[in-house]
Amino acid sequence: MLAYVGAHFGRRDDPHEIDCTDREVPVRITMTAVRAAVLYEYGQPLVVEEVELDPPQAGEVTVRMAASGVCHSDLHTIQGIHPWALPVIMGHEGAGVVEEVGLGVTHVEPGDHVMLSWLPYCGSCRFCAIGRPNLCEGMDWSNEGLMADRGTRFHRDGTRIHHYNTSSFAERSVVPAQTAIRVDPSLPLAEVALMGCAVMTGVGAILNSARVRPGESVAVVGCGGVGLNAIQGARIAGAGAILALDVVPSKLELARELGATHTLDASTPDVVSLARELLGGGADHAVEAIGRKTTIELAVALTGRGGQTVLIGLAPPDDHVALDTLPLVFEERSIRTSWYGSCRPLVDFPLLFDLYRDGKLRLDTLVEPCGLEDVNDAFAALDAGVAARRVIVF
Repeated sequence: MLAYVGAHFGRRDDPHEIDCTDREVPVRITMTAVRAAVLYEYGQPLVVEEVELDPPQAGEVTVRMAASGVCHSDLHTIQGIHPWALPVIMGHEGAGVVEEVGLGVTHVEPGDHVMLSWLPYCGSCRFCAIGRPNLCEGMDWSNEGLMADRGTRFHRDGTRIHHYNTSSFAERSVVPAQTAIRVDPSLPLAEVALMGCAVMTGVGAILNSARVRPGESVAVVGCGGVGLNAIQGARIAGAGAILALDVVPSKLELARELGATHTLDASTPDVVSLARELLGGGADHAVEAIGRKTTIELAVALTGRGGQTVLIGLAPPDDHVALDTLPLVFEERSIRTSWYGSCRPLVDFPLLFDLYRDGKLRLDTLVEPCGLEDVNDAFAALDAGVAARRVIVF
């Protein structure tokens, strides 16, 4: 395709733009046709269709996807609970192989196997400077479904299609370079893909945010992909009693396999009394991994004297929880949150890779493979609570 870039396209002060002052310059753009799952309207199925993908620009990487997890965050956007710019190619938990790199990218090259960390960071704001890149202030363009130059690389019939962070529900995707983390090519990408969201969020909440110490007790409310990895994180941290709570028996069984020492059906009458008895008066760390008013209240109730409630799940914007604050003060119980496991990509992902290689982090039991054409069925299963983690394998 031969395109013409006009005189007012470029700005000399923007390194991502082309300077075409006072004339039109022919620019050859090579587009690739890829199959992808696109959300056009909230509450409607994703449309699996062919779209056009432009090459990577400066600071970007083209990745041929090998696998992508199907996550509750995607489901919340599809349902309109957490809105996004539409149309959009969904998916944010991916892994694949680098095909092309843009100007200035040196840490990966074509042929490298990479895992995608869904949250980009600028590296220069005050939070990046103090080692908290998960709270980066310089990524407003990403939250708008755009790339750094305020454009998109996906489009169809002249209509631009927005990015969902890494847009891993596509055969190929262009992603911000800092989200591509190189991995050992011997590691299975279908399992590595889960590290980009569910594993980092769950394990990171325990190791980075809660900072669980050996022998302490942990209760995890909700045994989906994030909750199960919080249980793994508690086991890795050397926790004593690890209590898993859910209403799906198969998830509780999997929780035991991954490290829970006790399980309870969360719908059981007097579940709070039973749990606090099992934990000797309450949990040192009660983790909520769903994002609902009722489960948040349950986690707070499970927290013991001197303990902390850790909120991971993303509740709907209009969900509000009433707290009886006096007992919290009397017993020095605290409530804290964890965003993406307080992730430091260059530190935490190599740690996860090592834990996986050493057999301390198990991902094989979490992967239920499906194809891109099965994406809507995968979300239906996720919404019904019958699947821990479907993984699209390309």
